[in-house]
Amino acid sequence: MRQRISLLAACGLAAAGLVTVPAAAAHAAEPVFRLTGTPGLTLPPAPATGSPTPVALNYRLEGPAGVDTFDGEFTLTVDLSRLAGVATVRENPRAAAKKCAPAGNTLVCKQQGLRPGVPAGLDLEVTAGKTTGVGVVTVTGTAAGATVERAVTGIKVGAPDLVMGEMNLKKDPKPGESQSLPLTFRNTGNEPAKGIVLELEASRGLELPERYDNCTYRTTRTSTTAVCTVEGDFDPKASYELAGDSPLHLKAGANALNERFGYGVYPAPVPPKAQAEPDKTGTDQPKTGDAAGKAARRLTARKAAAPAPLAQHGPDANPADNKREAVLTVSNTADFEAEPLTVKGEAGTTAKAVVAIRNNGPAWIAGRGDGTPAAVVDVELPQGLKAVTAPAACHPVNAALYRCATAPSVLESENVEFPFELKIEKAVKDAKGAIRVGAPGPKGEPQRHAFDPVLANNLAAFTANPTSTGPSPSPSGSPSPSASASTSASPSASSSASAGTTANGGKSGGPLASTGSQAGLVGLGAAALVAVGGALFLSARRRKGGAHA
Repeated sequence: MRQRISLLAACGLAAAGLVTVPAAAAHAAEPVFRLTGTPGLTLPPAPATGSPTPVALNYRLEGPAGVDTFDGEFTLTVDLSRLAGVATVRENPRAAAKKCAPAGNTLVCKQQGLRPGVPAGLDLEVTAGKTTGVGVVTVTGTAAGATVERAVTGIKVGAPDLVMGEMNLKKDPKPGESQSLPLTFRNTGNEPAKGIVLELEASRGLELPERYDNCTYRTTRTSTTAVCTVEGDFDPKASYELAGDSPLHLKAGANALNERFGYGVYPAPVPPKAQAEPDKTGTDQPKTGDAAGKAARRLTARKAAAPAPLAQHGPDANPADNKREAVLTVSNTADFEAEPLTVKGEAGTTAKAVVAIRNNGPAWIAGRGDGTPAAVVDVELPQGLKAVTAPAACHPVNAALYRCATAPSVLESENVEFPFELKIEKAVKDAKGAIRVGAPGPKGEPQRHAFDPVLANNLAAFTANPTSTGPSPSPSGSPSPSASASTSASPSASSSASAGTTANGGKSGGPLASTGSQAGLVGLGAAALVAVGGALFLSARRRKGGAHA
């Protein structure tokens, strides 16, 4: 029988077994050192056969601001009395220096002082015991002439293990083509997930047409993320799929080319009890309930410079299988164009000149994710010119050649500009240089992008002191073939020429005119959205002997 579950907003932070302990009071004259470590650790149950895999549990000893040296000895005591068979803890046998000795239900460890650049603290490892449940590890410290704040870690054995099924998506859609998202997942763990979080992340050229009330959306320059939450129990050994009356689709936009689509499922967080208390400083804090959820979203919206995560996750026995990613290659093109440039001036003067390129689209260009620029630009200076200043993105190959790099993405219809200051050492009439744009080659040189159908405009003339007023002739030669892509620098305003000189950026208006920083910044899913006015639903599929996504 099909079970519908509404994806309702869930807020809060997840930390299994998190325990809040007030800091020890410090004597006024003593420095206070902090022990920092993981507040919550979730372990999968011990396997039926074989040994469980140990998990690292590290604590670091940190001094107060301005104190990075301490000569005294720290005694750090690890209290294991509250683990109750849930897990065992020992000093990591691979630790560089042995510091700990067992003493009853504790480990007593010695840390010899604190030195700049030398890690101080404990390197432990935790192994799941024979029973599931929750335990607590507490680490306290003492030192002559100093106070040490304790650290507490909740240890939980047994958890849901949500596994996202792989969707058989069409990997080579055409621009404008839409396909359904047959989303499925299963819980292979030994505990139910008390609510789940679905996350979908589509790169700029992909659209998520539907909008649901119980999903939150955020669009950046290069992607859109949708996060949908649902309350309820997602039982062990059960599979779940998207209900037929709340579909999801993925559409390739007119600007799509090399795209990525990530999709994942995670247990929803369980807010610790401490979070239900009002914050005494007046800062907004996540609380349970729908009104609090809206407040948390408002708080996130205010952090435009560094947006907070759309959702936190609860403990999962194996986070490695929660997410999958599909790479889509859309049949599309993008046309890089170099803009002609002219510089005039008397010998001894300095001219400001802006080297400009443009992506005429229709596709945006994204990099490989390794920081590779979307394009590189070679600037060959005309005879008699010397660069006085160059942009940070440009470096000299030799005295007459500079090589510039864009950011890892260049949007459709986006200008990228590189402002130079050039000294006219000798006023040579009709001195010829060149501007070439292309994909970074084996040695960084511009080569042909495989997706660029127009090669003629990859090369533009760079002329100094022309004798005619007509269009500058194109320089000889053409970029050599090859391909690759990455992201763009934002367009910047062209600099004006200094007194006694002129710098002509070539075209006035036209396809290479700057459109400002908002050019082509229509976000994913910003057009043709469907206001569903309801919630996204899931169907539960139970099978004997296990579940399959």
